Amino acid sequence: MKPKHTRGKRGLLEADLVRASLMEVERGGLEGFGLRCAARAIGCDVATLSYRFGSKEGLERAIAHRLHEEVAAPKSQLRWQARLTGLANAYRQVAKRYPNAFPLLLRFWTTGPRDMQISEEWHQALYDAGLREADIPPVACATYAAVLGVCSGEIGGLLDKPSVATLREIEGQSDLPLTKKLLPIFADLSDDEVFDTMIGILISGIETRAAKQGVRKQKPRVRKPKDS
Repeated sequence: MKPKHTRGKRGLLEADLVRASLMEVERGGLEGFGLRCAARAIGCDVATLSYRFGSKEGLERAIAHRLHEEVAAPKSQLRWQARLTGLANAYRQVAKRYPNAFPLLLRFWTTGPRDMQISEEWHQALYDAGLREADIPPVACATYAAVLGVCSGEIGGLLDKPSVATLREIEGQSDLPLTKKLLPIFADLSDDEVFDTMIGILISGIETRAAKQGVRKQKPRVRKPKDS
């Protein structure tokens, strides 16, 4: 379903306002972002943004929803493991494309219709894995947070290779024998390896949890026909 392009004051399209605000976040970051700087970048007055989004938080929520619109839904015929992996990789690409705005996805419980559709896909994958309905909410929150966390770590520098100064600092410690032994591995570790390892751990953890619950008879997945 395509988003509706509603017009605010002075005929400005909401999608254009959000897009321009997103670009401003990418240019200057979230720390100094607000309605005033967004209005200045867009070339409109603050009242226009206040009228359409209500507040800075409302505009940031709209920006986060704009990011969710770039997360493609996985093909329903794929196995649940492939669907979750596809969603995780889609979020990783969004993080790389919009590193300054990506943290907004960690701020809101939901941002709108597209976010809810992605959640439905996520929940369906966990259901198809064999989890009981009572276990889906905590597992969904845990796995979603893990994916966003690793994506944030990658764009924020957490997954960068240790610097010379860091290596020297660790070598200077006398109580880190195992860490010192592992340093060559850390030094050669790639972002892809970390991300793939995270996905593998999540998938195997879900499979283990579902197996402990026993085989649950699953209802066939029914998709509603798309509106014409």
